[in-house]
Amino acid sequence: MPADLPDSLARLSPWRSAAALALDWALILACLAAAIAWPRPLVWLGAAVLVGRTQLALAVMMHEGAHGLLAARRGLNDFIGQWAAAGPLMLSLPGYRRGHLRHHRAPMAADDPVARVFRIADYPVPPRELAWRLARDLAGIGYLLTLRDLWRDRQGQASGPARTPAGDVPRRRREAAGVAASILVSNGLLLAGLAALGHPGLYLGLWIAPALTWLQLFARIRAITEHAGHRPDEDQTRNARSLVRPNWQTFFCGPHAIHYHIEHHHWVRVPFYRLREAHALMAARGLLPERNLYRGYGRVLREVTRR
Repeated sequence: MPADLPDSLARLSPWRSAAALALDWALILACLAAAIAWPRPLVWLGAAVLVGRTQLALAVMMHEGAHGLLAARRGLNDFIGQWAAAGPLMLSLPGYRRGHLRHHRAPMAADDPVARVFRIADYPVPPRELAWRLARDLAGIGYLLTLRDLWRDRQGQASGPARTPAGDVPRRRREAAGVAASILVSNGLLLAGLAALGHPGLYLGLWIAPALTWLQLFARIRAITEHAGHRPDEDQTRNARSLVRPNWQTFFCGPHAIHYHIEHHHWVRVPFYRLREAHALMAARGLLPERNLYRGYGRVLREVTRR
């Protein structure tokens, strides 16, 4: 733990993580209930947007789990992160953790998986190129390209010098079995519940479709804001950005305080519900570079495009 990190900021309150996850799922279920009660195009569209946004919120909670911030016990932390967040999104918490910790060692370095998967290493780009990338995400094409890049990254790791040690193979197999079970059970329950209500099509229309479209769009904007246009720097406060306060934009693209991204990189052991305090403390200590602080995403998107 960094010497300059106050113990109060690193203290875990697992009930706050549990409450955040409960609220995320309550919003998702409320969207599905609204679509059933009022089957109108505008209601469906609004529900799809909110579900996609809340899927990003679940991904952020998976991120918390990757850092061991959901619960003090590693096993409980990983169980919550996989079954309540990663599994429903058909993701692997252990796999995400391995790549994400590489990102924290050297953001925007050549082997940074975040920079590769979200393709943020080549910014600034022309406005038309940014518009095309965002449109591609909203059309679901970006998801397929991400899968391709993840597959290439996995193949590169498998064939490279850092292969899985033989002793880790049984553990990896157990992890894979747990991940598969969480995906099948969580998605099966969601589908079965909607089918029991007579609306199985909502699983595709308001769970899978938002994950392929709105989630990709919001995640892209989040990733661009965090690091795009910056280069590797040993001082990680200088190659990340933060939005300085919550607002309607961070509701969609920076849920659970992930928009305090400089603060997260500086003090990685601070849980999401204390990042606002971390921001205030770092600002008081003069640790936040002013040029990397923003009030909204629009200015960031303008800065990472060129005419």
